[in-house]
Amino acid sequence: MYHTCLRIVIYTADAEDIMQDAFLEAFTSLDKIKNLEAFGGWLKRIVINKSINHVKRHQKSWLELEETDLADQPDEQAVDELDFKNKLDAIVEGLNALPEKYRVVINLHIFEQMSFEEIAGMMNVPSGTIRSQYLRGKQKILDGIGFKLK
Repeated sequence: MYHTCLRIVIYTADAEDIMQDAFLEAFTSLDKIKNLEAFGGWLKRIVINKSINHVKRHQKSWLELEETDLADQPDEQAVDELDFKNKLDAIVEGLNALPEKYRVVINLHIFEQMSFEEIAGMMNVPSGTIRSQYLRGKQKILDGIGFKLK
C-alpha cells in the first residue's frame, strides 16, 4: 500500500501522512465493509483515492490537454544485467521526473493495472484526456532514455 501511495505522491513524508489517514479512515469505517475478505482491495482503493486527492490539491490543473523465454536463448543473447539495471534506473528516473499528471496516470495504469476509464472516473476527466496523458508521459520517458518509437 505504501509503495502504491509513494509512486503517486513521490514524497515519503506525504506518503506516510496519507497512509496514516487511510488506515485511520479504514479503522473508523470497518463497520461499513460487508465482506472482510475484500478488506485489502477496499483499503487499497482508500489509499489510491487519498493519494490522488492529495496530488489534485497540490497542483494547478489535471486538464491539459513479444514474449520470449530467456532460458532458451544462448548466453550471448541473454540480457546484460548491468545494461538492464541502467536502463531500468533511467526509466524510473524518467518516471519520477514527469509532471504529476503524467506520472500518476502511468503509475495507476501500469503498476495498479487500472483501465483508462477507471482512472478517468477517479480524476473526473474524460478518458481521452487520460489516454493522452499516458501516451505523452510514456513518450517523455522514452525520449529521456534516447529511445525512439518507429
